[in-house]
Amino acid sequence: MSAAGGEQAKSFGGKLRLSVVTPERSVYEGAVDAVVVPGYDGEVAFFPGHAPYVGLLGVGELRFHAAAGGTQHHLLAGGVVQVVDDTVSVLAETVLPVAGLSVDKARTELEAARALPATDDASEAVRAHAQLVARGKLRLATRAGAAAH
Repeated sequence: MSAAGGEQAKSFGGKLRLSVVTPERSVYEGAVDAVVVPGYDGEVAFFPGHAPYVGLLGVGELRFHAAAGGTQHHLLAGGVVQVVDDTVSVLAETVLPVAGLSVDKARTELEAARALPATDDASEAVRAHAQLVARGKLRLATRAGAAAH
């Protein structure tokens, strides 16, 4: 087998070690086959053998396939991701299981975010972030509800 073939085999085999933490708690620690994060500019996928990487996280779906079986889906809002030696570290502001999201609650949160006062740059940034998170919740809750039917 050529060196290139050996490298390719490595990149499609093995496991990643995933650590997902927020300031409040550890969300997940364990072996996974693949991880997809909402990067600041779009989704980024990681598989075993990925090159070292550091990036900002946006708002969207964090999903990963646990080595023990099953894909987990979470809303992730803000933070950073680092990949080194098949270890993916996600340090996030907010991580919530998609299964726990409610379309009605997300709609209410979006209306509340839209009603926040924006009298200066700082308050406008707070309002924009709150709306972005609420829209992410609504999108994922709606998709989860449609998948359940």
